[in-house]
Amino acid sequence: MVRIHEANAEKVTTNDLPTRTDGNPVHDSWPVFKNVNEKVRSGIWQSSAGAWVTEISGYTEFCYLIEGEALVTDQDGRVNHIKAGDAFVMPDGFTGRWEVAQFVKKYFVIANT
Repeated sequence: MVRIHEANAEKVTTNDLPTRTDGNPVHDSWPVFKNVNEKVRSGIWQSSAGAWVTEISGYTEFCYLIEGEALVTDQDGRVNHIKAGDAFVMPDGFTGRWEVAQFVKKYFVIANT
């Protein structure tokens, strides 16, 4: 068993997002687990305020928000207001625009497809 906790991984910071559309969001992640063939991985991810486009390709991602909130507008124009306590899946092929007013933090599990 692997506990998903920040103390179990080194923090990785990304602040130069090629898909940024507003502000200057900083993304931090703690990649806690990868299986032997790296087809499944999980950890913690967070972002400061800003907006960017996410394109999911070659994998499906399960997320559980543990802090904050965001608006995620999918490719069909549906606006999804997600907040702490919400769980959701971004399937392979999903494209969406994330808008974070202040801060958001999630647990994630990614499975290659």
